[in-house]
Amino acid sequence: MATAVQDTIAVDDAERDARWARLEMTARALAARFEERAKDGYDSGEFVGRNIRDLVEAGVTAVNVPRDMGGLEATLEENTRLLRIIAGGCGSTAFTLAIHAVLTGSMRSDLSVAVRERMFGAVRDGAFVVGPFTDEGSGGNWVRPSTTARRVPDGFVLDGLKHFATGYDAATHLVVTAGLDDEHLEPPFNLAAFFVEKPERGIEVVAPWSGFALPMTGSHSLRLDGLRVDADDSVFPDGLTPLFVMARQQWGHYCFAAVFLGLAERAYTLAVERTRGRSTTAVADLARLPGIQFAVARMRSSLATMDALLTEYATRHVDPGEDLPAFVADTCVPKYYITNEAEHVVATAFEVIGGSGIREGSRIGQIWRDVKAGPLLPFTNDMAREFIGKATLGISPVETPRWV
Repeated sequence: MATAVQDTIAVDDAERDARWARLEMTARALAARFEERAKDGYDSGEFVGRNIRDLVEAGVTAVNVPRDMGGLEATLEENTRLLRIIAGGCGSTAFTLAIHAVLTGSMRSDLSVAVRERMFGAVRDGAFVVGPFTDEGSGGNWVRPSTTARRVPDGFVLDGLKHFATGYDAATHLVVTAGLDDEHLEPPFNLAAFFVEKPERGIEVVAPWSGFALPMTGSHSLRLDGLRVDADDSVFPDGLTPLFVMARQQWGHYCFAAVFLGLAERAYTLAVERTRGRSTTAVADLARLPGIQFAVARMRSSLATMDALLTEYATRHVDPGEDLPAFVADTCVPKYYITNEAEHVVATAFEVIGGSGIREGSRIGQIWRDVKAGPLLPFTNDMAREFIGKATLGISPVETPRWV
């Protein structure tokens, strides 16, 4: 599968800047295309497969390929910028892309040479990676999976039930988590992750996705039944996977926040466009009403704050340092604030647009539904508040018992 990123020679800075500028322009054009498609596919829950193919062909899915392999090696902040653009056109597409971005961006520096070559060689050539992490027995607590990995002579056998396998229909490769059946490794240190090509056997969709929010993501439930993986598919050394996961939590939190900020930015734009020059039976120009002006000012101020917060954290709060729990707590700040504040902005935009937003197929209606998912994604509001509060008060968020 050919993409725009096939070089095997490291790119220089000038070439990279030019390629990045073209990529951003392409992302904006694609977002407009995705918004048009969503008019027909949103209410039916049609999976965004065509959109993912367009992103692959444009090279967007390959932005995290390392520079020494011919890629752009996009920064975390650059990933969030792209996701905001795509979310303006389709929240489902942006969130599906976010999972791929988190996986390909967060593991660049931690992989063994063999897995790194396999993963990024595949991504450079058009692979799309998804991660079914959420387990039936442990939900969003990814470091304590209920899916098991049983050792066999040539690798592992995985069994379990995974939910929210976002983008599974478009996947060429998976990063699958499971708990090792090793008596020497207590949870969460028995967590393991495996990078595999999408298998033909040992995994099946048991509940097709149907969601109120982000309905086009294809976030199916999967059953793993005797799924065999090779020992070389293991991503991290035994016992260290949860530490690697925590040390890369910023990728999940900031990329997820970017999706919902992008939705709020589009809602604001729609509200302003809808208001200018619009009249009703009560007033000739809605833009002259103080309530409309105040609402627009409130939205603009909120968006500026969210933009500054995400840019600051995605630029400066990237490396974990020595205090890993405190770092994880720091990463919760933009995720918690932005996903909740984005809801307020979208609700205000909905009110400004008025009754036309209730009509089936309205873009603001789609955004209003999609933005509801933000606070529910890990770390949820309660967990984020706990981590932030405990870290601020000098209490370890991971000590046990958590509550006395």
